[in-house]
This record gives sequence, structure tokens and C-alpha cells, in this order.
Amino acid sequence: MTSTHPFFDVFTTEDSIDFTFSSTLENIDEVCEQITNYLRFRIEGIEKQLFPINLVMREGLTNAVRHGNAGDPEKKVRFMLTIVNNGLLKLMIEDQGNGFDWRKQQIEDLDEDEDHGRGIIIMETYFSRYSYNEKGNILYLEKDITP
Repeated sequence: MTSTHPFFDVFTTEDSIDFTFSSTLENIDEVCEQITNYLRFRIEGIEKQLFPINLVMREGLTNAVRHGNAGDPEKKVRFMLTIVNNGLLKLMIEDQGNGFDWRKQQIEDLDEDEDHGRGIIIMETYFSRYSYNEKGNILYLEKDITP
């Protein structure tokens, strides 16, 4: 049975913002908008880094909704962003899915015509570090943001 009221909860502190929301693409748009505003308010000079932050964040959240939770709006996604000493962003994205073999995904060659499977490449390009929990349903990301 589908809920008529998608779940969306946010908790903010001075240096972190934590979302728990129903697995819908619309909620990803809302999270990205709130994160962008939060970062603009909290970190002077962040503007130039907002594109790569949003790109990687959106990629991770979309994977959690589409693949992890199979687009099921009854399942939840948790996303947390923490600012460490105004020089490091830490992100955590968790879905309620079965996880995946991220180690295998790291080494697979992609066909140039593929329209999916580029998430790890995007994360490696724009963020300093990434890792997954053993199960493969929690993604951890770090980005150095010192000017």
C-alpha cells in the first residue's frame, strides 16, 4: 500500500544536517535544495564547489532511491552532511536495500554507451574519499573544501 503522505524529516545543528525521507526523486530535489542553502549559509566561499557537491550528492541519493530501495516510496533514505572544522564535508547516504558488491563495481570497465554505472567514477573525480559499509547499502563520502 502506498502512503499518501511521503515522509520527509530534517534535523539541523550548527555543523550538520540530517534527513530521513521516503524514496522518491522529488524528495531528492528538496534535499539538494536545502543542502545548497545550508552550505551557502554556513561556509563562506562555497559557491564554486556547489556544482560538484550537488552532482555527487544527487548521484548517491538517486542510487539509493532507484537501486537500493527499488523506487519504493515506503522505504526510507537517510542522508547526513557534517562540516568538520570548516574544511571537510562528510556525507553519509543509507538506504534500506540489500546492498551491492561495490568492490566489483570499482573494477568493472564501462562501455562508452552505458547510461548508468558511472557513480563511482563521479565520486572519485569530485570527492576526496568514498567508501561503503560491508553490505553496500551505506555510502560514506568526504570532500576537502579548504579554499
